[in-house]
Amino acid sequence: MAFFPGITAGWRISEEKFFKQNITFLNSLKIRGSWGQQGNDIVYYQGSPDNYGYLSTYAPATYVTGNQVYSTLHESNISNPNVTWELANNYNLGFDGTALKNKLNFEFDVFQNHRTRILWKPSGGIPATAGFGGAIPPTNFAKVDNHGYELTVGYNDRKGDVKYNISINGGYAKNKIVYWDETPGRPVYQQSTGHPIPDDVTNPDGMLLYQYDGVFATQKDVDANKLDYSGVGGAGKLFPGSMKFKDVNGDGKIDANDRVRADKNAQPTFQGGIVLGASYKNFDISILFQGATGGQIFFQTESGTIGNYTQYSYDHRWTIDHPSSVDPRTVDRNNQYFSNANTYYMLNINYIRLKNVEFGYTLPASLAKKAGIGTLRVYVSGLNLITWAKESIYDPESTSSSGQYYPQARLINTGVSVTF
Repeated sequence: MAFFPGITAGWRISEEKFFKQNITFLNSLKIRGSWGQQGNDIVYYQGSPDNYGYLSTYAPATYVTGNQVYSTLHESNISNPNVTWELANNYNLGFDGTALKNKLNFEFDVFQNHRTRILWKPSGGIPATAGFGGAIPPTNFAKVDNHGYELTVGYNDRKGDVKYNISINGGYAKNKIVYWDETPGRPVYQQSTGHPIPDDVTNPDGMLLYQYDGVFATQKDVDANKLDYSGVGGAGKLFPGSMKFKDVNGDGKIDANDRVRADKNAQPTFQGGIVLGASYKNFDISILFQGATGGQIFFQTESGTIGNYTQYSYDHRWTIDHPSSVDPRTVDRNNQYFSNANTYYMLNINYIRLKNVEFGYTLPASLAKKAGIGTLRVYVSGLNLITWAKESIYDPESTSSSGQYYPQARLINTGVSVTF
């Protein structure tokens, strides 16, 4: 059991006398703020369940002595009896109101979420010589900040028989790691502190990327190379069409120390939409646009001997006849040098999508009554009609990094809605 307090306050400033006398275009305005704590009695950490982390666990083991095999138990997980609530301090400040004879409505909020005591298993700061192995217990020590804003603006009006409305909404949110376990001595450009939470928290180093620097277009380029690529993989053997990487630390060789922490993950920092609607007598139409920006995803298909290439990779690949200096040659699992995570395979997932359009006609009430029904509406709608995105080879709403996903389908529906 725990106690998590909170407080909220608001001021309907539009009800004040000085406001009514001096500001006439605003019909209502409220300013509000809140602070509150939340507790998370978490039993999951790093994506894995840990219902009994406060208890030591044991596993079978055998040992040989005196030419005899004996069975016993060993402590497979060290307990942490002090596991407690994860704590979040939430701050919010905002306002909402209406204007222009209530035709315009608006709402805006800024927020900050500061999470502490996050359950995490320390590893990077504990050397293997300590003898803990994988038995290190999770501890409430990690900290993460999340901040952003949300807004909504809408307008509706009428001109004769025509009614129309428009609504715009959007939200920005970005998190960063304030503190968790870092490997001592790691270069600053590889540290995760100060960067977003990795897409896969069980593999935070998955966001460490070699910096793509073009292609060895010809054998002459390969021969002129002065960097040692043996630390990358594939025995460091280079061919025309091989990728180039930047020597970030300037030591004359390309290895794991040249990887740089990505500052974006698969979660867009901004998402929003626009809703348009109109009606004329018995006809109506609604349109929805949605979009996002600020995210990126590592996208690399399992191509070659076990799968197909994307059309983009095939069309833009390096070949002897077309020695590109921008895109590398195609490879498969038998040439792992190209499989190292690098910025060439990072795709931005910015997009705008015409998500939905619906057009309808409602039978006049007098005709519906004669037919013995309440209402009848005929409509046609389209889903995922058009997408504008820089990376056309990828569905920006997917989270798959290997291309193994079912793409968003474009649908056209027609129907009749009847009530009695």
